[in-house]
Amino acid sequence: MEEVRAVVIGSGFGGAVAALRLGEAGVDTVVLERGRRWTIEDPTTDATYATFERPDGRAEWLSSVTKTPAYEGTPIDVYTGVLDVVTKGGCTFMSGAGVGGGSQVYGGILIQPPGELFRRDFPSSIDYDEMDEVYFPRVRSVYPAAPIPDDILASEQFTGLRVFMEHARKAGFVERDSTADHQSGMVRFPMAVDWDAVRDEIDGKRVPSFIAAEFWYGNNSGAKPSLDTNYLRQAEDTGEVEIRPLHVVTDISQDGDGFLVTADRIDETGVTQERVVLKCEHLFLAAGTFGTTELLFRARAKGGLTRIDDSLGEGFGNIGDIFMIRGELAEMTNPHLGGPGCVVVLDLDNPVAPLSMMRAPLPRFAQDFPDKNVIGAFYFSQTPNRGRLYYDHDADSVELEFTPDSDEAARDLAARLNRANGGSVVASSDNVTGHQLGGACMGRTCDTEGRVLGHPGLYVVDGALLPGSSTCVNPAFTIAAIAERCMDHILADNIGHSQTEGTR
Repeated sequence: MEEVRAVVIGSGFGGAVAALRLGEAGVDTVVLERGRRWTIEDPTTDATYATFERPDGRAEWLSSVTKTPAYEGTPIDVYTGVLDVVTKGGCTFMSGAGVGGGSQVYGGILIQPPGELFRRDFPSSIDYDEMDEVYFPRVRSVYPAAPIPDDILASEQFTGLRVFMEHARKAGFVERDSTADHQSGMVRFPMAVDWDAVRDEIDGKRVPSFIAAEFWYGNNSGAKPSLDTNYLRQAEDTGEVEIRPLHVVTDISQDGDGFLVTADRIDETGVTQERVVLKCEHLFLAAGTFGTTELLFRARAKGGLTRIDDSLGEGFGNIGDIFMIRGELAEMTNPHLGGPGCVVVLDLDNPVAPLSMMRAPLPRFAQDFPDKNVIGAFYFSQTPNRGRLYYDHDADSVELEFTPDSDEAARDLAARLNRANGGSVVASSDNVTGHQLGGACMGRTCDTEGRVLGHPGLYVVDGALLPGSSTCVNPAFTIAAIAERCMDHILADNIGHSQTEGTR
């Protein structure tokens, strides 16, 4: 059995933050990640990741057939692919599987939540002004982001985004500078995108990837930097952090004043090569909403963690996520080109519920809509609707009770856009998301600094900690900033620093 001071399970937006701050503090740390490393060696070809149009084993996590929404049904080799697609409670959920976690499969959307909405959903002890002044900027200092430049917005590939913006203007949404203020409008927010790489794609110097609406399976051009290029790289550079890919954690348990972590080291086809056990003083859970809650539920059921609060599993939410397509438009929109996000429409005065909307192209829209006169978009509403995760002992897995309820707010905004611009809603879905949150929520299972109640030394620093909401916007940026705040408190109060505050 190997002993180490800290173990981090998962390397997404929470785990990567924990790894870097532990490394900077001189804490001997092992990061266990179930997926493989994804390194772009040649940005001129589709050599690293699969694509929507040509899926293979690299696309999905240990599946014999694609389950990705809109691209279901293609036989593929069973492989440790980058996107994990699961169905729970009648809904489909997506998450990342690889070094960098969700940053491998998200759209590069690092958007700050509106302050007033944040204050409604998060405990009052988490001060939004402090988040705005300290923790959101800290994330940006490690993970750079910038708004879409004018020349790229003017390109053919982003025709649909320009139409999207014009439709919003005609519907009364004026352009604003920030999402932080509680104002309806339209904002070009910072994207975690290398815009020079996008220019290279447009100029034919890199493989079309971001401009070709590839995102869930990764960007072969390198236009969308993932956490392994910033937070995780810097963590490894401290010399204190070791990242171990292809380690699937199966069990955690209390062991005296510390914890035991059991994991299967697998090969790239998912076959177990050996079982490993690590003992640590401090254990950080960052395996995603389902992964983190499942480990906690299993440990409680098996007697490994006997003091977990009965609130475990409560507070599940999907940020009111709906995908909707407006069609029969007067304009040609190139709905199959351009990257997701880049511009958000904030409808905070919506009569049903505050919500936001972002354009979401997909390659298949070129075939599905040959007139190319549609706009696909994600809508995120601030709904109080919460579900409950629970542990199925027979299946040894976490299951879900949840019914999406945010269709009405999204349809109200779509109707407003259609009245101003023409068109109609031609398709919608509210049972697919990559934005699952909650289950080990702050103020319930954990305190607001991520400490699991009843088990000192055990922490949750990922989306499972959030109260089922990221307040109308994609959660990656909020997860990372909350993790930064957690690490400040945990290092100061529970672990201690071996380096100066100047390292951050």
